[in-house]
Amino acid sequence: MPRRITYILAFELGLGVLALVLALLFGLRPWLQFDLAIGYWLIGGLATLPMVAGLVLLSRVKAVWIDELQRFMREVVVPMFAGANWWMLMLVALAAGIGEELLFRGVIQTGLGERIGPGFGLIASALLFGLVHAMSRAYFIIATLAGLYLGLLFLWTGNLLVVILVHFLYDWIALHVYVGRHGNDPPAATPAEGRLTL
Repeated sequence: MPRRITYILAFELGLGVLALVLALLFGLRPWLQFDLAIGYWLIGGLATLPMVAGLVLLSRVKAVWIDELQRFMREVVVPMFAGANWWMLMLVALAAGIGEELLFRGVIQTGLGERIGPGFGLIASALLFGLVHAMSRAYFIIATLAGLYLGLLFLWTGNLLVVILVHFLYDWIALHVYVGRHGNDPPAATPAEGRLTL
């Protein structure tokens, strides 16, 4: 496995560990917000479709900021995953889904929601989610909107399994789309390695 993939996996899983530490410190129990009933798996699969539709739409709309985003994906994201096969991309997507949803929805949104109000928890966690992904202005906006969507989904279901599944499936599909489409392009210089998927 390429070293950069190992770093990304460690970072994503580290977010999950951070979430559990914060949960213990603030008296939260995100592990109780899981329901494995088959209906929730179906909801998670269906709830992924709007995000995938958004991905397709972004690939077809002509706008300067979208061109900048596409260039960012080609020049930064794709080289990060050079040499990764389908199961490595799956592991990265799964680690991102688990680590980030435990932190942003299971701890930040839940904790702020209980102490201040669900609306505040939703907006604050979405903005923080966007900031973590703020590799460009367009990326920040899209990630914040994705955070709002995932946060609303979590408020509706009360189930971390659903948002983890949606996050995982979307990231896996998005990585396949970009890495598969541009994986043979000439590599560009990459900045410091960090977290680049949703």
